[in-house]
Amino acid sequence: MPLKTLQIAILGGNDEAIFVGLRNFPAHKLALIALPQNMEQSQGVSAKLADTLKLTASTVEIKDSSCQTMLDTIGQLVRKESENFQDFIINVGSAEKTLACAGVAAAFVYGIKSFDVVGDHVEMFPVMKFSYTQAVTAPKIEILRAIERSGGDVESLELLSGIVNYGKPLLSYHIRGTHESMGLETLGLVEVERGRRGRLRVKLTPLGRTLLSTAPTG
Repeated sequence: MPLKTLQIAILGGNDEAIFVGLRNFPAHKLALIALPQNMEQSQGVSAKLADTLKLTASTVEIKDSSCQTMLDTIGQLVRKESENFQDFIINVGSAEKTLACAGVAAAFVYGIKSFDVVGDHVEMFPVMKFSYTQAVTAPKIEILRAIERSGGDVESLELLSGIVNYGKPLLSYHIRGTHESMGLETLGLVEVERGRRGRLRVKLTPLGRTLLSTAPTG
């Protein structure tokens, strides 16, 4: 049975980049991501697609062009549509620079294919064979969830050790890592600060929160 594909296109420039993307990567549905000032453009693109390709397009309005907003938006789309579509691909060809960079970052985090449009050609970006979520082990996810339950900020490894029920050496291994294994700090999922009396304070980063929102529970 062939995979059903949802193509995600970030608006902000030439409409033609959307159609070039669809000619190269046919989709069963298109999801448009647009800033408030691009909503009129989105309506025009949706009307053209319905008229010429008989393709359904939906629009997600985003409040700003930050990377965090894009990560949240793409993550929500993937979760919402994962029962209906088995394949996802992101077109950043119509987006201005900041949005395009945010879109590519989201593709990397979620392990989704993405591409740019140059004239009539598409340029694929490298993609992980699995999502960023899958690259983080179960013990590390457990530690992240423990920090999240504590408000996203734990004052010391001693406190965190009691919450997650890991000894300090093992906890330090998962957070700080080694030469052979990347820790949560190196992965950009937590920040570590030296606080009072030399204690290590651990805080979730925006990327850490985003990863938890997409990681399976249980």
